[in-house]
Amino acid sequence: MEIVSSLLLILHLLGMAIIIGAYFAHVKNARVIPGMVHASYLQLVTGLLMVGLVEMNGGSISHVAVGIKIVLGILVWLFAFLGKRKEKAAQGAGGLAEGEAHPSALMAHLTFAAALVAVVIGVTML
Repeated sequence: MEIVSSLLLILHLLGMAIIIGAYFAHVKNARVIPGMVHASYLQLVTGLLMVGLVEMNGGSISHVAVGIKIVLGILVWLFAFLGKRKEKAAQGAGGLAEGEAHPSALMAHLTFAAALVAVVIGVTML
């Protein structure tokens, strides 16, 4: 069971690294890329599985922190999902003009901010 817990933690941290890394890779031309959406799915699934494993083994966990992190995880996914939809709509409408900001820039910033808050809460409260 310890191997499964460690694997889930590694995947959870990998998802966070993908979200934050993708944001910093495109910070000058901020946009939501597909990897951010997939990483947000990974974050939600692995986070819920880790909580389930702790509860299953009779461990103690802060339900307030878990609830806040679930809400933040859903927000990260929602911002990334909506941003990707805006990117697809812009590409379907003929693309972007030279120097024009990406339509998903705001969603990319919000995705990054919510993910960063989730990291801070995860480090301080759990």
